[in-house]
Amino acid sequence: MRVDSPHRSRRAVWLLLIGTFALAPGCTGVLQNLGAKWATNKIAGVFELDDKQREATRAAVDRAIAEAPELLGPRLDMLVATADRSLHQGMNEENMLIIERQVDLLMDKAVAWIIDEAAPILATLRDEQIDHAARELDERLQETRDELNAPPAERLQTRQDKFVEAIEKWTGRLSDSQERAIRAFVAAMPDEAPDRLRADEQRLAHIAAELRKHLGATAVRDLLWQAWKQREDWGPGTRSPEARRADGRKTLSFVYELLDADQIDHMSERLHEMHATVKKLLGTAEG
Repeated sequence: MRVDSPHRSRRAVWLLLIGTFALAPGCTGVLQNLGAKWATNKIAGVFELDDKQREATRAAVDRAIAEAPELLGPRLDMLVATADRSLHQGMNEENMLIIERQVDLLMDKAVAWIIDEAAPILATLRDEQIDHAARELDERLQETRDELNAPPAERLQTRQDKFVEAIEKWTGRLSDSQERAIRAFVAAMPDEAPDRLRADEQRLAHIAAELRKHLGATAVRDLLWQAWKQREDWGPGTRSPEARRADGRKTLSFVYELLDADQIDHMSERLHEMHATVKKLLGTAEG
């Protein structure tokens, strides 16, 4: 279960939307075609791609969808099995570290694959396209800026509301006592959103500046991979990624200990529902 804010990530967003279409059996090809069109249009809009770039993007998306079952399917299956087993055996430190490593391996594989496809296209961008993309992506950070400008009490309320909402998506309705405990826990957590926002702004500016040098696909690939691998480093004066991850595990353990057996079962069911949706999308579902 992830309870941090998901909207900062730019990786493989097409997969999430395609999953929402996976409602009827036997239509994997149609779903993949819809997803490919959506992803191509979304990317083209952010970068204002010309016809040649759009054509290359559609080909890259088609390859990504075709290769996803073999590339991601087995790793995803293993992750789901590990998470489900941990839910029922106990979400202890050892199990959480295993899940964490499996997530890292899965995401590294997926992001490396996406970067390999994206780099040759991004290397062809003109300066005005880079400027447009930088503005588009910067606007997506505006929600955080607006939240940070709110009065402290309102900011805390927003953090608590989002945290409770994220948990209830997995557990179902929390009891009043559970919600009070969680809200108190959030109130005691450090608010590191300013650090993360500053790091995101600096990383976006750096990537845009490097793209404007037009150094070629290999340099773009190295640039994006470095940005991915350093995504948890928020700069001088901030906590280390290791410290934040350790706190994340403590948070998950705290929430897990609050849950009753029915809520844990609900989490397991939700996990398998999501897994089934992705498998249907990838064309690996049985039947």
